[in-house]
Amino acid sequence: MNYIFVYGLLKSMYDNEASQTIRKHCTLLGEGYTLGRMFDLGSYPGITHEANASTKVYGELYQIEQNEDELIAYLDAFEECGPEFEQPNEYRKELIPVKLGNKNYKAAAYIYNRNLTGLTLIASGKYEDILGHR
Repeated sequence: MNYIFVYGLLKSMYDNEASQTIRKHCTLLGEGYTLGRMFDLGSYPGITHEANASTKVYGELYQIEQNEDELIAYLDAFEECGPEFEQPNEYRKELIPVKLGNKNYKAAAYIYNRNLTGLTLIASGKYEDILGHR
């Protein structure tokens, strides 16, 4: 896992401990997208990855530069992803295709892992577009 795709509060525009940790271990390559949908989960988003979707989810692609195991362990705990957390986990870690410019990457991303019924779709695929509606 050399790349990570973030789409919500882990993006560089936010200044929280988790986004700072990512920036400490990674180099930001730029804004990319994957095919899927983004949903408002209340105070943060969740995404699906759907290879045949006509909609895009936008986020940032990072290259992991150092201490990958430490970073992934931190992010797994932050996202409560793993056997030690309530099952089914809210997120599952998955390698997904991400397009950045003319290049395709495979990046780790935290994909929403629960029922989508009743969730509000973020049609633009950009989490920051709904922050003004809170």
